[in-house]
Amino acid sequence: MAAAVSSIQISDLTEWRRTVASLLLPLDIQTDDENFRARIDAITVNGIRLFTVSASRHWLERTRRLASAGADPFFSISVQLEGTSTISQHGHHDVLMPGDFTVYDSTVPYERRFEADSSSLVVMFPQQLINLPPKALAGIAGLRISGAEGFGAIVSAFLVGVARNLPALEGRLGLSMAASMVDLVTAAFSEKMGIVAPNRSRSRLEQMMAIRESIMAKLGDPELAPDAIAAEHFISTRQLHILFREQGTTVSTWIRERRLEMIRRDLVDPLQESESIRTLAERWGFPDATHFSRVFKETYGETPRRYRQQAQQPR
Repeated sequence: MAAAVSSIQISDLTEWRRTVASLLLPLDIQTDDENFRARIDAITVNGIRLFTVSASRHWLERTRRLASAGADPFFSISVQLEGTSTISQHGHHDVLMPGDFTVYDSTVPYERRFEADSSSLVVMFPQQLINLPPKALAGIAGLRISGAEGFGAIVSAFLVGVARNLPALEGRLGLSMAASMVDLVTAAFSEKMGIVAPNRSRSRLEQMMAIRESIMAKLGDPELAPDAIAAEHFISTRQLHILFREQGTTVSTWIRERRLEMIRRDLVDPLQESESIRTLAERWGFPDATHFSRVFKETYGETPRRYRQQAQQPR
């Protein structure tokens, strides 16, 4: 299931920070360009988020505090389309030329520097979709794959083609194309690291992504439960629990984490400033305000009220 491509153009750095936090990840973004400008085109395909981002000179950092904020763990594929950039994560530091790509981990601090006008494709997806052994996962973050030669050139051409044709993902083949991107990038890193990625059932992947998408559509329902989710997808509750266990989580944990993340985003959204915290909590399936406040603080280290206040302070 895919939404239509949306486009946003911004010339204010503060607004750009808010937009990036809302659509991608909370990041510390800086620039010395008085005429800073940026544009983002975005589409979501069954939980896989794709963006083309163009901006003038700037630097961004996923700080340790932001990386440990408790959001859904994501990997991001970043393909340099125009200009150059640098990526630093996990001890890797590399320069990305047009066509080069890398993967970075949302749960680990990283830095990107764009010293001049540039554009990139960013593909965000749940970490469990990269089908590599655990030790290999720790080694790929911040590693550059050249788009100039070998298998990397083949993968790069595909990714660049996707970036130039995001509307093509709006159709029924969008999920297969998005999943193919993840598989191709996994293969590219497998080749670079000299390992073999385990085989994965595409039908099982598509089933899991469809379940995640349907949960997100009903996330505000406090009565959302595994039995109803399983029945909707014509599987047993036991099969549902097995699917989530294979992803390293449980159904209830995944639902709770998604609810908390949606509320966190609303708390820092200036368009939601007039909404009470209780209203936001109820909107996303937390009818008990006391329980919500306790769980939020356990997850993000601050009460919802304090978290909102900090987000509203001038940088």
